[in-house]
Formats: sequence, structure tokens, C-alpha cells
Amino acid sequence: MTLEVDIEFERSDFALRVQTAIGPETVAVVGPNGAGKSTLLRCIAGLEPEARGQIVFDGRPWLRGGVSVPTELRSIGMVFQDDLLLAHLDVASNVALGTTENPEIWLKRFDLADLRDRYPTHLSGGERQRTAIARAFARNPDVVLLDEPLSAVDVERRPVLRKQIQDALAVLRVPALVVTHDPAESATIGERIVVIEQGAVTQDGTVDALTTRPRTTYVAELVGLNLYVGTATEEGVFVRDAVLSSADSIRGPVYVTIHPRAVSLHTRKPEGSPRNAWMGAIASSDTSFDLARLRIAGPIDITATVTHAGLAAVGATVGDQVWVSVKASEVRLQHR
Repeated sequence: MTLEVDIEFERSDFALRVQTAIGPETVAVVGPNGAGKSTLLRCIAGLEPEARGQIVFDGRPWLRGGVSVPTELRSIGMVFQDDLLLAHLDVASNVALGTTENPEIWLKRFDLADLRDRYPTHLSGGERQRTAIARAFARNPDVVLLDEPLSAVDVERRPVLRKQIQDALAVLRVPALVVTHDPAESATIGERIVVIEQGAVTQDGTVDALTTRPRTTYVAELVGLNLYVGTATEEGVFVRDAVLSSADSIRGPVYVTIHPRAVSLHTRKPEGSPRNAWMGAIASSDTSFDLARLRIAGPIDITATVTHAGLAAVGATVGDQVWVSVKASEVRLQHR
């Protein structure tokens, strides 16, 4: 059971080109705003008549040679960012829409049994979203397409609904694409992650693959890494106006990654030959309960993650000069 996608879609200010194949698995689709994630789902669903190329499910063409199978014949369960519930139907009737099966199992699975007689106007945003998701699964579809399924749900409710979606997808075990902006959501829901930037797939792989081998700045930021383009020689790794030391033995054009946790900050130049060190200025600081994430501008702009105690020990704030150091073993290289 495979969904094969090889499509192009253009409008005056945007072009989308995607080629991928999805088996009975859940694929998280991520990318910046306007990259084409939702458009991809609409093309697969048959909602973009200008799409060209081919879409084949389990050997049956949904789009090929300019001939497109109507949306209602594609056996797709789709959730839009707008839930699109029918206002004149209660929850149970909305979930049962388009299926001859008893929707009770899906009402229970998504905690909607007690809301079955309510109408959409009497539901919260999260309850409406859960109803739309239950409706998509109740159809027993061949393909599931979810566009930001947790966007309308309260933060405290999201982990519960995420688990419910994962369990439902495990029951159906069909090709599923889930669009999300949340890195944690993509890592927990997606068995695979497809990254779309400016209308093109820039990376496609597991969470581990993206974390260890990010191919673009967006992917590096998504997984929390510093990413640079450089050239590795016997003398060192040349990145912008700096030369770094790395314990990796790769030579030639490389991607360079440094984890923010591997970046140390100092009030004076650190001692010890294994470390790369340079001076920079703290350009920005974002804090959470236990960590501070600092952006340091210098010969190499870099993001560092430090504890509040570590930051207090340095005694620096935005605008201050600090020394940055990174061990050679933490400067990781991969061919490009």
C-alpha cells in the first residue's frame, strides 16, 4: 500500500515541485510559512485542478496524463486548518458523515461520546477540531491528510490528542501526511519527516537523520543545531572568515554542525589547544525555565544553550562581549 507523488503546481507567485513515496507510515511535513505544505495536501486530495504530474495510490492513478480522479472517489480522510464542520449536524452526525459504519468507536477514541448531541456552535475550538479529526478517521480512508491538526487545541490538551491521533493512525496503518510547524510534534508523530522549503523538498528522512545530517539552515534550526557551509583541509575547516579545528577526518566541501549545548562562554580567552575560540557579542537572549538560548555574533555567528547558573557565572547580557569556545570533537562534519 503505497502513495506515490510526483507533482508540479504553479501560480503567479509560487511553484511547488514534490516527488516522494509514502508507504503505510506517518510522514510529518514541515517547513517555513508559505513553503507549500498545505498546497501539497490539497494537490493529493484533488483540490488543486492546476496540479500536473502523477499521484498513484496502490497502483491506481489518482492523477496522470491530465486526468484527475474526483476528490470524493479518492478515499481520503482530511482535516483542514479550518475544521469545516456542518453547523446543522450534531457531533455524532458530523463524525458519521460519509461513512456507513457506526461512528461510536471514533467518538469514544477522541473523547467525544459525551458531546455527541451538541452542535458545532456549542463546541470549543479544541472540541471542533477533535470532531473533524474523528470524522476523517471514521471514513476508514486509504490515505490520511492532516493539516495542522493540533493548532486549535489548548496546549495542555495537545499531548493527549497527539497520542489519540498516533493510536488511530496505528489502527488504520495507511499512508498518512501530517503538516505541522512544531518540531516536537513532527518528531513524535512522524516516522519520517519531509521538509519543504520554497516549494521543494530539501530533506526527507528520519528524525535521527535530520538531527545528525541537516542539509539546510532551516532543518538545523528545526532540530536545534548550528549549521555552516565550509571546506575542510589539512589546515582546518574554513567557515566564513574563521578556521575551525575538527576531530573528523573528512576533507573537501562539508556541512559543519555544532550543537548549542557544546558551546561554552567565557569572560576571558579559554586555555587549552583542543578548543576553538573566538570573541563575539551577545546579540539576543531567550530564556525558559531552566535554560537560556543565546545568539552570539562574531566571525562565526553561533547559538549557545546554557543554564541560568552558567550564564550568571559569565555575568554577561545582550550587547556584552564574550569568548566562545567549542571542542574540536564537537565540530561535526559531513560531505556536501
